[in-house]
Amino acid sequence: MSKENFHPMPLLVPPLEEQRRIAEFLDAEIARIDQLALKRSQMRSLLTLKRERVIESTLGLERAQMTDGLVPLKYLVADVTVGIVITPAKWYVETGGTPALRGLNVKPGFISTGDLVQISAEGHAENRKSRLNTGDVVVVRTGQAGAAAVVPAELDGANCIDLIVVRPGRKLSPRYLQYVLNSDYASARVTEHSVGSIQAHFNVGAMKQIPIPSIPRTEQDEIVRLLDIRVGALDLLHRKLDRQEQLLTERRQSLITAAVTGQFDVTTASGRNVTDGVTA
Repeated sequence: MSKENFHPMPLLVPPLEEQRRIAEFLDAEIARIDQLALKRSQMRSLLTLKRERVIESTLGLERAQMTDGLVPLKYLVADVTVGIVITPAKWYVETGGTPALRGLNVKPGFISTGDLVQISAEGHAENRKSRLNTGDVVVVRTGQAGAAAVVPAELDGANCIDLIVVRPGRKLSPRYLQYVLNSDYASARVTEHSVGSIQAHFNVGAMKQIPIPSIPRTEQDEIVRLLDIRVGALDLLHRKLDRQEQLLTERRQSLITAAVTGQFDVTTASGRNVTDGVTA
């Protein structure tokens, strides 16, 4: 807000004693809301830790490391390649092109299509090796290096920019690989082999060498089924906590606004309804 707009703004100035009562009321109620928000944040952190432990134990990564049940990724997949890395922007078009994924579109376990770029037909034709198929696993090279997600059917035939593309083949379940690559186990190895002083940068050669559990495809599919159930339940709780924190933030602000604008008398108001619906 500019100084010119600020000066004519009307300001409610109640008597000093009422100002003190409002401040004391807000101090107490905001402290209670902030404490509830802190507890929600702590619970989310614990859920994140539990989620990772569930994934690691269900994948059997610790057991595989102890029994030499790991082999380099390159021996389990059909191919590992990379997206467009040389001046990709020269292929960008506003409309009528082929969607192309970038690192900002790939999050651990899912692909966001809200900010896709498009490349021209010529660019798509010249970069055949980076065309995506349903079931490919794309992995971020720069920034949030190592974040992996399976390419869904709606992006079949799209292209990609500066991403590692893993084509699982018949030996490896795409979603099993996604769970492995997004685990702390794989993240530690990505970090170890990433280069760059400003942004972490992970290359194809390092990806090919990541040790992956070598287990039958049927066992992989069963692990994915179990993880979908177990992790899904934890993710639901996580979303509920996120929503509760959002509600607390909104009620914190609305309480301040209502108190300082005189929408209720703080001498008779009770904060018992301030956190209704988010205290459970």
